Amino acid sequence: MKIQKIKILKNKVVVSFEKEKLELDKEVYPNFYLYEGKEISLKEYKSIKEYNNIASLLKYAMRIRQKSLYSEYALRSKLYDKGGNKKEVDKVISTLKGYDLIDDKAFVLEYVEYYNSKLYGKNKIIQKLEEKGIFKENISKSCFSLSTENKKAKALLPKLEKKYEKYNFKEKKDHIYRAYLEQGYDLEIALKYVEMVKESSSIDEEDKLKRDYEKATIRLSRKYSGKELKEKILQALLTKGYKFNMIYPLLERNK
Repeated sequence: MKIQKIKILKNKVVVSFEKEKLELDKEVYPNFYLYEGKEISLKEYKSIKEYNNIASLLKYAMRIRQKSLYSEYALRSKLYDKGGNKKEVDKVISTLKGYDLIDDKAFVLEYVEYYNSKLYGKNKIIQKLEEKGIFKENISKSCFSLSTENKKAKALLPKLEKKYEKYNFKEKKDHIYRAYLEQGYDLEIALKYVEMVKESSSIDEEDKLKRDYEKATIRLSRKYSGKELKEKILQALLTKGYKFNMIYPLLERNK
């Protein structure tokens, strides 16, 4: 293969042969003694091309690592998506490991710390790590202690109480319980801290009862009336968690 022309551009060097062109990274080009009129073998051509591909993939890997952490699995996927073959990707991963730029154990520890700061429970953290290419069997149990789970759950409780303060006491507890599970906490932790939810004051609970009574009345009166309407309203409010001794006087006042 004879080099017909070499064109040096801003970020690359284009080496033209009779039937094709080879685009080299500007930092790769000086590694080879290339000049117009030089003849190279097909083996040399393939070697130059592979070297260039690996260099480009390595540069790409370094660039995306500056923006975000990647597990080995996730980074391999990125490199394959970029067009690398197995041999080239293996070489890039091996190079990064040689400089300690890929370390799944350190990756796990850093992300566990990050998700802990967001008050995620261990189950959601494990799920997030799996999404990033870390398999469950590679996540050390030592990353999660019961004391840390309790500390996070305790810190989360005031936030959840504020979030669901518009609900009556029972509904608020139900929402907080589900929120703990969705946030990744074990059942035992969820139950423990739901029992710590502060009960609404009697005045606050009565205000919420009146609000829900009015909503139920408007909704159910479209279909029911008289005694049946009263029974349906009672049932709806009991289902929401209000106590009978609070509901009954309100029903009697609004006959």
